[in-house]
Amino acid sequence: MSEAIDMSRFVEAKSDQLNADDLIGAPRTITVRKVTGNDGDQPVSIFYEGDNNKPFKPCKTMRRVLLGVWGRNAADYVGRSMTLYRDDAVTFGGLNVGGIRISHMSHIDKKMVVVVMKTKGKKAGIEINPLVAEVRQMPAANAQMADWTDKFIAKVAEAPDADALNSYVASQIKWLDKLPTDLRTKADDAVSERLAIFHPQEGRPDEAMGEGFSDDQGGF
Repeated sequence: MSEAIDMSRFVEAKSDQLNADDLIGAPRTITVRKVTGNDGDQPVSIFYEGDNNKPFKPCKTMRRVLLGVWGRNAADYVGRSMTLYRDDAVTFGGLNVGGIRISHMSHIDKKMVVVVMKTKGKKAGIEINPLVAEVRQMPAANAQMADWTDKFIAKVAEAPDADALNSYVASQIKWLDKLPTDLRTKADDAVSERLAIFHPQEGRPDEAMGEGFSDDQGGF
């Protein structure tokens, strides 16, 4: 069986910017990390995560789309995402040379139509669909959750009996439900292991549940 090879790696244009030819075969979703402006025919450079310092330099039509959807302040674009694709119908000098177009953008909740000037005296509406960007945890938030999980497990290990443990877990359930899958599994395993060593007595009064065990850990 032949090894899977990504052919797009072998046709990347040698340039200082993202080109339409780089999008042959598949669109690309990018997340903006910096926007700069300058003089010249391509006054806007949009740098994005993993760009290898080859920014997306939108044409005037796409700059109008960006303005219409995300607004005037380019600093607000940082952290937002858009999907780029190659439009084979883009012409230059009478030839279909292809160009980069935007199909989806984040931070909108419904399809938008931006009316732009296509040719002299003619306007057209460009449809932009909402892009549901991946929600990523910031490293600091991940570290905070991991620290909370370690403290939770330490509390679990101190539980004097099954009733106290169950009471504590119930008091922390709202925080447990916010943990990512790997940390939640770690916490649940610790509870299961602690419960396995207990043999609760029958008929223990309700007022004794949780006695001698504090639930003041708090959240993250």
